Amino acid sequence: MSASTDRRSDRPPSRPEPALIRRPLDHCPVCNSWQLQPIVAVLDESVHFLCGGCNRCWLVELGFVRRVQPATCDRCPQPQRCCAAYAQDHASI
Repeated sequence: MSASTDRRSDRPPSRPEPALIRRPLDHCPVCNSWQLQPIVAVLDESVHFLCGGCNRCWLVELGFVRRVQPATCDRCPQPQRCCAAYAQDHASI
């Protein structure tokens, strides 16, 4: 055995914390901002993530991220801005 192998065996194995529990969404899928604020939606008992960069709201569920309609965010701190971003994204050209 080499000396470097001996040193590694003295350390306890590290246990990485699961990313989904620590932070299920680390940046906005559209604008890449890290300014995501958790919003608890009481009606459907879920947590949405409001982006401070682009005013879009996201739901992380079963490993997928999807856009949330503003009407489902009953405790949104900025419903007008969120609704305006959603309307702009869904406006027909």
